Amino acid sequence: MQPVTARLLVVVSGLPASGKTTVGTVLSERLSLALIDKDAILEALFDSLGCADRNERQRLSRASDEVLFGLAAAADTAVLVNWWNHDSAPSRLQAAGAVVVEVFCDCPVEVAATRFEARIRHPGHHDFRRSPEQLAEDIEHMRKWYRGPLGLNENPVHIDTSRPLDADRVTRRVLAAIEALGSSV
Repeated sequence: MQPVTARLLVVVSGLPASGKTTVGTVLSERLSLALIDKDAILEALFDSLGCADRNERQRLSRASDEVLFGLAAAADTAVLVNWWNHDSAPSRLQAAGAVVVEVFCDCPVEVAATRFEARIRHPGHHDFRRSPEQLAEDIEHMRKWYRGPLGLNENPVHIDTSRPLDADRVTRRVLAAIEALGSSV
């Protein structure tokens, strides 16, 4: 591969449990770009600061969003993974002054909800304290806020993450999107 000729951010978006970290990790490895994953930042905060309850988890989650945006602004190139806020993230990402390619992890809400219920995360998320009713509320929140891609590009790269990931195909599609935007990796 050729070296990157411009600042480049590959933004991986999608519902919680839609496969964003899996896709982001593959792209980071295959494109030789740093991976900046909001959950990794958040879980590092849990480990270093502790997290007594769900309110503290929310506060640390917002703090980790700010860390992610700060790292994105300072990075020449990176793969960024988060469940992005559609109202604020697009303008903040575009303000980073980089070529931005969006990769949207697309799967039905029901698939993401099933994965969300089944996954085991860091204890700082306090999933173990969620009642079945709270879990149902979280899943309903996912359905309510499902808005599709962030709209960072006219043609985001859609990845059907309800199927096994074809890493070669995903990489080729992202490289084509990067090239179409005038950069190279």
